[in-house]
Amino acid sequence: MKNLKTLSVLNYGALLITNTAFYFVYKGRAASHIYDAIGIASFVVVALTFIPLHLKSGIWKLTHSKSKDLDERELTLTHWALSESYGWFAVICLLIMFALSLIVRMNICPQYTISMPLVASLIYFSHTLPGTMIAWKKGIPGDTE
Repeated sequence: MKNLKTLSVLNYGALLITNTAFYFVYKGRAASHIYDAIGIASFVVVALTFIPLHLKSGIWKLTHSKSKDLDERELTLTHWALSESYGWFAVICLLIMFALSLIVRMNICPQYTISMPLVASLIYFSHTLPGTMIAWKKGIPGDTE
């Protein structure tokens, strides 16, 4: 269980670093090749932590199964995770939109728009957040701890 929590922090931390690095590349910093390397390296960390966190743990299958294929306990857990995660997802999206509006309004980067890495990250986030909620909750089906 503790390992899944650590992996989830690493996964989302690397996702945040990826987006931050590509924001700096977009802004046109002089050392953009360094930011590219950081962004790509952190994206690799996202991919490498996704495998044990979501695929090998079985959480991905649990959160993406049809309800008829789940027992009552799994269905309850999945419903809870979906309810909680989409509430958090809405708040996080609102915070991102607020931050982007401040960036443009304060003339930090007036022409900045929503980037493809950000869009891809939000899609990834929406699919993995229910599983991450389960990873932080005790009693995962198949968990040995």
